[in-house]
Amino acid sequence: MAVASVNETSSIVDIVSTEEPATASPSLYPYQARIGFSCCWIIVAILGVVGNSLVILSVILSKKLRTVTNAFVVNLSVADFWTSLSCPWQAVALLSRGAWPLASEVPCKIAAMQLSTGYGTSLYSLAAIAFNRFILITQTTATYSRWYSPGKVSSIIAMTWVIPAVVSFLPPILGIGDLGYDAQDYSCLDKDGHPRAAEYNLAQSLGMYPIPLLIIVGSYLALYIHLKRHFRKRKRRLNQYASPAQGDAAAVAESTVSFAIETESSRCPTTDIAKSNRRAISRQQLAITRNLFMVFCVFVLLVSPFFLAIAVPSSRKFTLYGAAIAIFNSCVNPIIYTVNHPQFKGVLRSILRCRYSQIPEPSDWLKSVLSWRK
Repeated sequence: MAVASVNETSSIVDIVSTEEPATASPSLYPYQARIGFSCCWIIVAILGVVGNSLVILSVILSKKLRTVTNAFVVNLSVADFWTSLSCPWQAVALLSRGAWPLASEVPCKIAAMQLSTGYGTSLYSLAAIAFNRFILITQTTATYSRWYSPGKVSSIIAMTWVIPAVVSFLPPILGIGDLGYDAQDYSCLDKDGHPRAAEYNLAQSLGMYPIPLLIIVGSYLALYIHLKRHFRKRKRRLNQYASPAQGDAAAVAESTVSFAIETESSRCPTTDIAKSNRRAISRQQLAITRNLFMVFCVFVLLVSPFFLAIAVPSSRKFTLYGAAIAIFNSCVNPIIYTVNHPQFKGVLRSILRCRYSQIPEPSDWLKSVLSWRK
């Protein structure tokens, strides 16, 4: 009996020891918290897939949206869509008990790859958008066309995917870090248990975050300085025109009115229309720039904590929280476009209301569908 009791005790110890990893670091990420995080990932997956699909569909249905800037916007939506597809697998990892619950770890590795490349492509797309706005507003039409020919635009979009892919895959090939299920963070990302995990995290942070961030900040800062100088010169000219050089105010007013009438009658109407159109386009470009700058600000606020957490080894316990905050970036951009973007919001609202005939400048495919429905 004594021998039997000893054997039973040893078997119980073996069971407890084998189940120990299932509750690793309980104080770091409690299971109740991981349930809440997994719900957030599922919500983001639904909103991200639906919202970014609508942005992509709006460009397919409307020729009005087929501009160079919107090519980068669509690329950003594709990256967010790509990231959103990884969310369900992240929820599975969060609800695991210390080991990947499925027979194969391949879905987790794919989700880790999607999350890593998606974040990087989003940031490089925002950098391409910022530089595009700077060139569009500060340079002549000829210079802009030279910078953004169809071939160069395709090359820039390809680079926004190639750079994050190289940063994500090259280090593991060289033995620096690995992607897959991380039992410490209950996530499908990089494995913190790898001997060179800290080097891999640092490589990801340096390769995906500082360079595009500097391009974005530099482009918008230079654009702000340019616009400030432009409006200052314009205000100075208006003040010079408004201040009377000689005579009383009545004489100046009379001469101004007569001058206005005279020039109005002598000008060609088409010239007036052209100038008013240019002014309208200028205001629209400024509105688009403000909206895209808002997209950048939201991205920085949501994603920065995640990149800082993986870059600093001592802040590893904040990685899951940073990722949970960052993932919301994948679904907020379509909301910003719907509310503020002067070009996208009209098309998106028509799609949401199923009023496809009201979409401005419909594509040939949409025209054929509408004619077929009649």
